[in-house]
Amino acid sequence: MGSENLIKFITNFGDEAVILPLIFVTTILFSVAGWMRGALVWFFGVSLTVSCIILVKMFGLLWAEWYGGYGRAFSLSGHVAASTVVYGSLLHIFIFSRFRSWLIAALPPIVIAAILSYTRLYLMAHTLAEVVAGTSLGVIGAVVTERFTPESPDGLMRWCMPVILMVMFIFHGYVLEAEPALQRIFHVSYLSINQVIGW
Repeated sequence: MGSENLIKFITNFGDEAVILPLIFVTTILFSVAGWMRGALVWFFGVSLTVSCIILVKMFGLLWAEWYGGYGRAFSLSGHVAASTVVYGSLLHIFIFSRFRSWLIAALPPIVIAAILSYTRLYLMAHTLAEVVAGTSLGVIGAVVTERFTPESPDGLMRWCMPVILMVMFIFHGYVLEAEPALQRIFHVSYLSINQVIGW
């Protein structure tokens, strides 16, 4: 496998086509395992972070519409932010949940963010500012989620990890065209609102 193919292989784990099914399956797994409070906290934390990704991307489109002329709209890296909060928080839950330090809570997300940021920059999918923004949002989301998540029960990783890995590889390689969809939704909404209130 060439270096570019390896980079693409890694970055594809951050696509929404992998991340979204993984969020729902992991939440179900945690619930079935009897860790209901942990499942709810984790689902709320990662879902809130994903919602913030969408809002920031929409704001970037709005800023470009008002002030950006015909330049490319600022779009933080959803791959980096989503991967950081999902994979980073899962690593902490499975390996470091007994440690309640902010520093230890931040380490797994930072490692994930560094890897995904490199792949996005290498592929020229985002600017440095966009991956830094994605890293910041993902790390904050992961650390806050981890701090509110109760200590995981013994055996959770052994029971859940095979299914999580299976989901990751089943959906790996699929691409969810979320960015173009968000742009279409924004432009249709913006034009409709503009006709009503005359922005």
